[in-house]
Amino acid sequence: MNPKLEAALCKDFPLLYADRHAPMNTTAMCWGFECGDGWEPIIRAVSGVICGIMDNMTPQEFGETKKADYRVVQVKEKFGTLRFYMRYETREMGAAISMAEAWSAVTCEGCGMPGTINKSGWLSCRCATCRAKEA
Repeated sequence: MNPKLEAALCKDFPLLYADRHAPMNTTAMCWGFECGDGWEPIIRAVSGVICGIMDNMTPQEFGETKKADYRVVQVKEKFGTLRFYMRYETREMGAAISMAEAWSAVTCEGCGMPGTINKSGWLSCRCATCRAKEA
């Protein structure tokens, strides 16, 4: 992902992406957001939902974990869709992540327009224009 988009996500959601520049023995976020720019709105949306969920959690819901423990450990493309992994997550967060993954399956990873996952080769979700550029 474009470094400016990455920096904006880290700035707008500092708790979620606190490990962006942490060492690789603690997080896979050290490699950044391993997907195309077209999925940035999806990542931004799911990040906002997760932060909203955390803002509404009571101390009892956090239990022994702290708000700062709810961090993203990896964001990447795998098998043509978005993968979004967290250190800790609630059921509601998991549901939001699942929705983001489903959204990515119909969104071009390159440009954000409607796309489809190809049926053969390296799986990727692309629109016709971006797929033609890769050919």
